[in-house]
Amino acid sequence: MSTLTYKCPCCGASLAYDGASRRLQCASCGNSFDLQDIEALEATGSQSSIDFVQPDEQFTDEEIEAISSYVCQNCGAELMTDSTTTATECAYCGSPAILPQEIDAGVRPQKVVPFRITKEQAVEIFQKFFTGKRLMPNIFLKTKNRIAEIRKLYVPYWLFDCEAYADMTFNAEKKHYSRQGDWEIIRTDHYLVRRAGTLYFEDLPVDGSRKMDDSITESLEPYNVDDAVPFEPAVLAGALADRADVDAQECEDRAAERMKVTIESEMSSTVGGYSSVSRRSSSVNAHGGHVTPVLMPIWLITTEKQIKGEKKIFTFAINGQTGRLTCDVPYDKGKAIAWFLGVFAGCFGSGYLLLRWLIGSGVI
Repeated sequence: MSTLTYKCPCCGASLAYDGASRRLQCASCGNSFDLQDIEALEATGSQSSIDFVQPDEQFTDEEIEAISSYVCQNCGAELMTDSTTTATECAYCGSPAILPQEIDAGVRPQKVVPFRITKEQAVEIFQKFFTGKRLMPNIFLKTKNRIAEIRKLYVPYWLFDCEAYADMTFNAEKKHYSRQGDWEIIRTDHYLVRRAGTLYFEDLPVDGSRKMDDSITESLEPYNVDDAVPFEPAVLAGALADRADVDAQECEDRAAERMKVTIESEMSSTVGGYSSVSRRSSSVNAHGGHVTPVLMPIWLITTEKQIKGEKKIFTFAINGQTGRLTCDVPYDKGKAIAWFLGVFAGCFGSGYLLLRWLIGSGVI
């Protein structure tokens, strides 16, 4: 025969039912709880469920005739553009080995965020980027950064919309300090804090291309989706567009993770006034969310550098709407260490001089 035991969510001790108050009492920390709250807490745990309705609108026959599709034989990228544009190289690797083929049916982008940054502006942003970047390798600072290639590319994204309900609990403590003679007394009060609410997410972007690193595309955000125009082949004139090779369902986990991080951060920020707070459980649920396929504008710039006799190619990406730039250039570790040691030595020296002055002035 088994017995039913409830544990105090604050200190972990066993709870006992008090008939007078009709609540569960903890003899250890003194807290009391409604039976329904304890049962709901144990049932909720940290389970989460977020799902979305997948888009299924396909390219029309007219659009298929108006769009040319190209496959790079070097990196495997599948690119598309309008039928009047002649593709001569891959937007990702620069390979000229791009073979035309008839575009197949697939999920059709619903919106396109157009380019607002011109090619000339992108070049200017690239050249100005190196100003003041003292921790970058000298090869970028002491030599002219010539552009090997600059490519105008639309990258596929999935935009996730949903209304998410979250229920979170926290273990919190308040410490009270007092003295009795030579003894310092610390009294700790334990609390169970609960937060629940609904957050609405609109146009949360997730990159739908395997060729683009998520860390790069996310660092180019945000985009103003209100500026988007309906998709039509003519919008692709003079540019290449990548075909989504990561479907919306596969991107759900990334979208759900970004939503959970935002929700947990927002709710955690409302728990204040305690000495310490730790998350106990988190449950996020959203159903019937909507996914929209869109194309976002990116300028891809590559530059070549000779490092220790070896040619290396570095890639820079510029948000084609806002001009925000990111790159894969590592910082110079030697410079970073020297900078840290210089700051440390400066602080140490200033502290030493201040101490000498205080002693000499008789302050200490």
